[in-house]
Amino acid sequence: MEIKGRGVEAFLKKPPAALRLALVFGPDQGLARERADAIARTVVDDPTDPFRVAELAAATIKSDPASLGDETAAISMMGGRRVVRVRDADHSLAKAIEAFLADPPGDALVVVEAGDIGKGALTRAAESVGDIAASIACYPDEGEDLRSIIVSSLKAEGLGVASDALADLSARLGDDRRMTRGELVKLALYKGPDGARRGTVSREDVEAALGIEAEADISEIIDACSGGDLAVLDSAYTRAIAGGDTAQGVLRMVLMHMERVHLGAALVAEGLEPDRALDKAFPRLIWKRKAAVQRQLRAWTPDAAMAAVEQLAEAEILTRRTELPADAITGRALLMVAAAARRAGARRA
Repeated sequence: MEIKGRGVEAFLKKPPAALRLALVFGPDQGLARERADAIARTVVDDPTDPFRVAELAAATIKSDPASLGDETAAISMMGGRRVVRVRDADHSLAKAIEAFLADPPGDALVVVEAGDIGKGALTRAAESVGDIAASIACYPDEGEDLRSIIVSSLKAEGLGVASDALADLSARLGDDRRMTRGELVKLALYKGPDGARRGTVSREDVEAALGIEAEADISEIIDACSGGDLAVLDSAYTRAIAGGDTAQGVLRMVLMHMERVHLGAALVAEGLEPDRALDKAFPRLIWKRKAAVQRQLRAWTPDAAMAAVEQLAEAEILTRRTELPADAITGRALLMVAAAARRAGARRA
């Protein structure tokens, strides 16, 4: 079945009891990930729980179609229903998905994420078998939907938003749901720490927190991290913290950058030239950084970039939920990603 329009939110809260596979796809990869997580949470409280959530590479299913059924038939050591997550899928998985849905073993829920694949064999496989499978297309937020996301996200952080600031944010955001939410978190961090936020976000706040100049201030950290220059990263990060930048703010900007690197690397892997992938993934990148970021898109694979995104996201959670020093958590995460970048560059050299 195909889920669209107003039916999406209801589906995400309570999918059919018979559902065995959900496909989320489309140009907004952040929204696809958000919806995939929401679907997974209908089965498990934590979509990253290693005991009840398994990751299965699309390449593995292509080479061994039976692996999907084997994984869904596995029993959790801790008890309870499991989730099997498949990322970076495309239409070449259609036959394996059709075979699985013909007689799905076990009771695990399969959540499949695909890129901007459009309609085709894979979507037909998920839409032609009734309640046991579903597809949801994910397109960038715009208009009233985008404004609603901005207002509700800031309200959750204890903040209102002025009308001119809302118009400015609507013009800046919307390309990717995850990036939109990340930028709004960064804006909230600018307004104050947890528990101290109040008042209304002004247009001046938006420019100060999200303007091109804000990214340019720490571009040396961003590019040293994603480009694998450990020495420059260490020096630039030390200077930034000494100069008053917060570890959470730095971590958030690097995370947002790596999310766009993942998007660009996926486009390159699909055959798009790096310069065109750069324009799609980084529509507002200042010209001085284009050569460096283009090299990053050539070096990183989609899987490696996603692993870096997840590592940075985990570090961000640690800075919020533990009493460990944020500076140390962030520094370690940045160095680990930079080391991965160096390995990625060496493999592509």
